[in-house]
Amino acid sequence: MRKLIIGAVAVAAVALLGVPVAARAATPTNSGWMPVTNPAPPYLAGGTGTGSACSFQVDIAVVVNDELMDTISLPGGDSITQVVGKLVLSFKNDNTGKTLVEDVSGPSTTLNRPDGSGVETGTGRSWWAFGPMGRANTGEPGLIFTQGPIITTFAIENGEPTTQTFTLLAGTQQNACALLS
Repeated sequence: MRKLIIGAVAVAAVALLGVPVAARAATPTNSGWMPVTNPAPPYLAGGTGTGSACSFQVDIAVVVNDELMDTISLPGGDSITQVVGKLVLSFKNDNTGKTLVEDVSGPSTTLNRPDGSGVETGTGRSWWAFGPMGRANTGEPGLIFTQGPIITTFAIENGEPTTQTFTLLAGTQQNACALLS
């Protein structure tokens, strides 16, 4: 039964990853590929800055950002954003000075709905930060690194995530808070 559930989720993941290609053909609103100027969510660190996803402050700085994104607007207000390219970030424990430099290039595809909810899929090496509600919903620490397929659903209100759950986490993950301790 477990293999059946995992197989069904994997099929859903593949279907979701294929949506941008089909959507591109169906919509005339395509902004084209543009550089990603803020690779860290503003609720965590504002791109380069300090966030508190762990029990200590974490400084996040961009080492290399050659990411590009393409956003496609769909009828009904949904949009799909694909992010590809190289992204290397440094994560520093403010208390101890311990620093990790990680290639978190992904890539990722995000479906954003007008109500602030959405679904993000990632493959390759990625980083994920969770606020208190996201940690409660996922059981994850505040900051993790993942390798391999991942699908997460989320809701955002007033610019901040209110809920986040993992639909699929296949591959490996590391507790970045523990690595930085």
